[in-house]
Amino acid sequence: MRLSLILTAILLAADVSISQAQTHGWHAGFEDARTSAASGSQPVLIHFNAWYCGPCQRMDRDVFADLQVQQALTDGMAAVKVDITREPELATRCGATSVPRDVVMFPDGTIETVNVGYMQKIQYLSLLRDVSERAHKMSVPKPMDPTPGNLNTSIGATGVAVNENAAQGSAAIASSDAGEPSAGPLLMGLEGFCPVQLHDKREWITGNEKVTSDYRGVRYVFLSTANRDVFLKNPSLYAPQDLGCDAVVLTETQRAVTGSIRFGAFFDERLYLFQSPENRTEFKENPLKFVRIRSALRVDQVEGSKFQ
Repeated sequence: MRLSLILTAILLAADVSISQAQTHGWHAGFEDARTSAASGSQPVLIHFNAWYCGPCQRMDRDVFADLQVQQALTDGMAAVKVDITREPELATRCGATSVPRDVVMFPDGTIETVNVGYMQKIQYLSLLRDVSERAHKMSVPKPMDPTPGNLNTSIGATGVAVNENAAQGSAAIASSDAGEPSAGPLLMGLEGFCPVQLHDKREWITGNEKVTSDYRGVRYVFLSTANRDVFLKNPSLYAPQDLGCDAVVLTETQRAVTGSIRFGAFFDERLYLFQSPENRTEFKENPLKFVRIRSALRVDQVEGSKFQ
């Protein structure tokens, strides 16, 4: 009888250990989530929280306890909760300076913040669908470009995209066999000013036209190859949010209209651009209303100037 009880306890412990691998849609830890995502070419969704965070506890009760949300967390992604007090290095790498916050690591190495602050169930389900749909589009095979200027991109140990050409100090500009320049991106980021100098030192310095990199259809110019390397480690931190579109217009009218470098504002270490000082003021009065990043926004949807 006693042996039977011991064996039962061992089996129950094993079941608990297995179930902890993914409980209520969440993986047990970041490495588990990343391994699972890599096996299926899926994105990793990181929900940053903290034990002392009231809004985080509300989301646990109001959002994550819902079966529909739990199912969506397993649909096309590997989700994990991370307490910033326990994994400060990961939080720093992802720019998680406040909680709750949702960050996505896409299969191509792109790291994007997709939510800051408390989010209701319906909104969170919409966010999860957007992440899943975008990841699916990224996983669709594309024909190889035979041009010799093709960039080789690989995923490094940190999960961040590493441009091998950039690491060798070469300019990230592709050319065709016929000697004609490539069509290039639709937008020129920050009108040629270096995004790293602007973010890290708040300096408006024109970049070197021979040192460039493309991100989400936007071409950025850098003061140096060192600055470009910094950018490539976390481009979503340095690039203007919403592809440089006015966040107020985007939220209130669902139109993607480019902002101006004359009317910019930093919030949570991210740069937002606006069409007018009035829009910038409205944003600064209630930024959380406008910081929902539209991960599915594409450059061909952007109206207005070709420059951010």
